[in-house]
Amino acid sequence: MAAFTENFVIHSVDGGFPGGRSFVDELDSRIGKLQMDLGVYPEGKAEIFIVPDRASYQALARGRGAIVEFSEAFYSGRERRIYARSADQVPANYSGLILHEYTHWLLDELMIGAPLWLHEGLATEYGHQLGLDRYYHYVRERFWGNRMDLFRLAYNYPKQREDWEMYYLTSYFAVRYMREKDPKAWRAFWNIVAAHNRRGERVRFAEAFGRAYNSNLHSFSLDFAEASRRKAWIYLITGFSSLIFALLPFMVIIATLRQRRKMKALPDLEIPAEKEVTVPETDPPEASGQDEQPEP
Repeated sequence: MAAFTENFVIHSVDGGFPGGRSFVDELDSRIGKLQMDLGVYPEGKAEIFIVPDRASYQALARGRGAIVEFSEAFYSGRERRIYARSADQVPANYSGLILHEYTHWLLDELMIGAPLWLHEGLATEYGHQLGLDRYYHYVRERFWGNRMDLFRLAYNYPKQREDWEMYYLTSYFAVRYMREKDPKAWRAFWNIVAAHNRRGERVRFAEAFGRAYNSNLHSFSLDFAEASRRKAWIYLITGFSSLIFALLPFMVIIATLRQRRKMKALPDLEIPAEKEVTVPETDPPEASGQDEQPEP
């Protein structure tokens, strides 16, 4: 055992791991926020096993499905354990990676039959694994008609590897839709889950969802598909507008530089000297005879 808190136990081969206590505190804090947001506090602790090298991880992942074999961490529902590559094998957001798998463990502790899109949507959200590039990928794919059938893929991942990212993104937006469509129903759903958890029971997802939303998974999938179709243009316009505003300063700079180049390209013409104007000298005007006094 390398470390433990009220929420998890970390196991490693050598009893240590990169990050030490600061990593443990960060992960525990993020798990605490997840539990507080959902209003559910499980009694058990998640067991996390840090796998020290690539070969050992591949040996563990082999035979568990392609999506696991290409992963950096996975949750085994059969063993109720989280397996993760060591931090030196993961380029960034290591605590987010572990939190992603913890979310799978948490939902498995609380529910029976939770759909994969709920698992992956919540895990992606709280793992902070949705960057701007992935958002634009979703917008682009939705715009071109690439969509995932949540009902058909509720308990199975897409077979093609190139569809996995779109599945994660669709799951994320499905959870957002579930929350934002009816915030009261969202809160009621987690209250039902929490009530069963306090009694030491797991609730069936379909039962809790039906009671909270007065609907079923098939209807929800159809509603989400229609809402996503309507919002595809909104996502595209929003993303395009954001891109324009982000590029506006650079566009101004480029326009200024082009204007300067045009000015420099003009021929260098000598400014003609002003001609000197010579004023001719004239005799002063003779006095008028009217000013002379007559001789006596």
